[in-house]
Amino acid sequence: MDEDFFNNELIENFEQMLDNREYKYYDSEDLVEIIEFYIEVNDSEYAKRALEYAEKLHPDNLDIKIKRIDYLLFNNKLKEASLIIQELKEIASKEIDYLLVEARFWGMKNIPKKAIRLYEEALKIDDEETDFICNCIGNEYLNMDEVHSALIAFKKALKFNPENDYSFYSIVQCYEEINDERDCIEFLKDHIEDNPYSEAAWLQLGLLYNHQKEYNEAINSFDYVIAINPNSISAHAHKANSLDALGEFSNAITTLEETLEYDTSPATTYLKIGELYEKLDKPQKALKAYHICIKEDPQLDKAWANIASLYDKLTNFEEAEYYINRAIELDDKNVNYYKNSIYYLLKQMKFEEAVNKLEKLIELDPLVFNSWYAYIETLTAIGEYEQAIAIIISGALKNFNRAELFYQLSNAYYETNQDQLGDEALTNALLLDRSIKDDMLDSYPILQEKIINLNQRPL
Repeated sequence: MDEDFFNNELIENFEQMLDNREYKYYDSEDLVEIIEFYIEVNDSEYAKRALEYAEKLHPDNLDIKIKRIDYLLFNNKLKEASLIIQELKEIASKEIDYLLVEARFWGMKNIPKKAIRLYEEALKIDDEETDFICNCIGNEYLNMDEVHSALIAFKKALKFNPENDYSFYSIVQCYEEINDERDCIEFLKDHIEDNPYSEAAWLQLGLLYNHQKEYNEAINSFDYVIAINPNSISAHAHKANSLDALGEFSNAITTLEETLEYDTSPATTYLKIGELYEKLDKPQKALKAYHICIKEDPQLDKAWANIASLYDKLTNFEEAEYYINRAIELDDKNVNYYKNSIYYLLKQMKFEEAVNKLEKLIELDPLVFNSWYAYIETLTAIGEYEQAIAIIISGALKNFNRAELFYQLSNAYYETNQDQLGDEALTNALLLDRSIKDDMLDSYPILQEKIINLNQRPL
């Protein structure tokens, strides 16, 4: 909706009249326009007041009665709307507005075929609203999952009004639903031939070429968007993605930098620039970009995580730990952030803190075996054997019947002088998988002497 729609003198005067509790005469056409405005802006209360005012002034006016149906549909009062539809049927069945509200009524009743028939009748009466009516028909076909028929309707709407964005994007959506990118590309080319300055069409064409991995064609399409609208942040961003895919990282950075002078929220742009500098193996420039990013938007958790990753590559694990913790504060459900945090902590031999993060990781994603294994391993490393035993029995083994867990369990039992339980766990481990025995004996030296004490049972 444009600014003039809201800066409407008719509406302002009407509201001023209501506020001052005045009475003024309005003709029926003005009142219909006022009611339509409030329905359009989803203001049910003012729509009701305008409708009641109109009905007092013009109690027999057909257009206002039709607006009553419109208002009832707006409030999902289908039974009440049905009564008025029946009341007006004989006198209004050739009125375009009546046909449209009745069609809408049947659409809301989930009887799309009846709605389509009424929309088609409306098309015969008035061709001024062809694009609107064809879009309604397209929507009803979508409700029946008849996407190809919907496509025909939306194309008819767009042909009537090439600037109707709803028709255009509905066509693109239909092609997406039938998974036909090639035909969508041909549609966009045809549309561009008739509408060479269609920014939306060039942009969609570029996106499809990107998805098809035809990156040079995509770049060409985005360049047309930029020629039409030099300030298109979207076109610059997608062009940079295409250049990135081609390995042209420096050109991608240049493309993104072109948007910085007019981008009012450039954090994501700096984030992408930082990632491209990483690909160019320029960590210091990447860090600079990431720091500008978090200055612009401190809530962008990915930037904090990327800085942590960079410090990890620079073997500065303390800084990496700080930044990943900031990322976790912003998104405490992100499993990868916890994994990275655990890695940085273990690199610093901060086992107790790693245990806390591992506990949270298990809570977030309990069906990943390696998380349980690492959790128990870390508990073992700090001598928390009793806790390791509890975790294995009450948690890990309930999700996984794995030999590794029984080897870990036997180690914990032996370390706490529970040799009989250790023997049982070790026996189970060997029964489940002897092939990893040597690796497990290397990991847990106590098992080397204990396994000798086991009777040479045939396993």
